[in-house]
Amino acid sequence: MCPMRIGAVEIPNRFALAPLSGVSCTVFRMLCKENGAGLIYTQMIDAGLISRKTSTEAKRFLNIQDGERPVAVQLIGGDKNLIVKAVHMVEECADIIDLNVGCIEEDYLQKGCGASLSKDIPKLETILRAMVEATAKPVTAKIRIGWDSHSINGVKVSQLVENAGAQAVCIHGRTVDQGYAGKVNWTIMKQVKEKLHIPVIANGDVTSYADGLALLQKTGCDMAMIGREAQHCPWVFTQQPVDVKQQILRFIELYECYETRQSPVEVADHVFWMLRDFKTTEDTRKVHLITTIPRIKRYVNSLQHGRHERTNT
Repeated sequence: MCPMRIGAVEIPNRFALAPLSGVSCTVFRMLCKENGAGLIYTQMIDAGLISRKTSTEAKRFLNIQDGERPVAVQLIGGDKNLIVKAVHMVEECADIIDLNVGCIEEDYLQKGCGASLSKDIPKLETILRAMVEATAKPVTAKIRIGWDSHSINGVKVSQLVENAGAQAVCIHGRTVDQGYAGKVNWTIMKQVKEKLHIPVIANGDVTSYADGLALLQKTGCDMAMIGREAQHCPWVFTQQPVDVKQQILRFIELYECYETRQSPVEVADHVFWMLRDFKTTEDTRKVHLITTIPRIKRYVNSLQHGRHERTNT
């Protein structure tokens, strides 16, 4: 699969890891990269939170490793000045800086952040232009197709994103009202691609490598973004069959080397998610009862070996 560019940033293939709140720790991102993800997004980062950190604290908080690159740092916020401060705080670590215009969490909507920006076009334009002016790194935005079925404005918002100077747009093929349920609208994503001159990343319901290729073919978009499926299968970005147990042990190995938190709870969560497709008679929920990382590793090693049956083709 041929490489592409967002601004001056070269991306080796057409698959991106979505920003996954509460999931996208450094090592999860690294494992997705090892399995073929071309572009890595951090989980969304509150602009107000990171703008209060020192440069050293921000770098430690992001914990971006060279092996992950290229990496898009996603910011969420509704205050232009805070967003600009956050841009300055992350730009040293980021290859791309993304604005979240798709989050549907009520707390953020009430603050005028995330998807609520799609209903306030002048404010969105002001924020994006300020971000573009604040950094030499490519600025992008992740949006939804509209607020509800009566207000589909994905094409209009995407055109605004491009006109504001952003160098790519990612579009989730659902409305805010749909949340993560219902059918993804490929038609709107296709229309966005037809209207824009910058790269367009399509997002929604990709559960296999083949699904990603189909999404690219049907929408004409430049990249396919994979989110929730990657939580369970960081290897969804490859066509090759994998050994789930070895993937989990690799996650733990990387975690022990690179993760700053060293949290057994976080490791147990990821192990449990990745065991979804592992064939075993064990009750894998028991991993949540294990209180140290070495014991989690021993637990995984003790599981009866099984192979991942879906080959992502």
